[in-house]
Amino acid sequence: MEASEANSIMLRLRHLRENLEELNKKFGRLAVNTQVAGQIQRAYLDTVQIAIRTTMVASASLWNDLQEPIRKVSSSEMTNELRKHEPKHALTIQDSRHVAADSSTACTRPSPDVGVTVTY
Repeated sequence: MEASEANSIMLRLRHLRENLEELNKKFGRLAVNTQVAGQIQRAYLDTVQIAIRTTMVASASLWNDLQEPIRKVSSSEMTNELRKHEPKHALTIQDSRHVAADSSTACTRPSPDVGVTVTY
């Protein structure tokens, strides 16, 4: 009887060892997959941060490029004339000057000074 119990115990131990080896393999793969997923996530985050910074720089650059034409439009003779006729549609821009709207142009009017279109 002791031999059969010993064989039974040995068989159980062998199954436990095989299961443990299988779990080790799966855990190892899981650890590697988790590490790779973390690296991919960091790379994606870096890409998104770069895209956000690039967009912010482009936006600031565009705003800087448009400030002078907007100032020219807001101080032009034609704008002053239009402001007299439709002051209720005036748009305040950052330096507190106004650009008058003309409803007949669907809220878009080319600048007479520099050929820039101001849309509001």
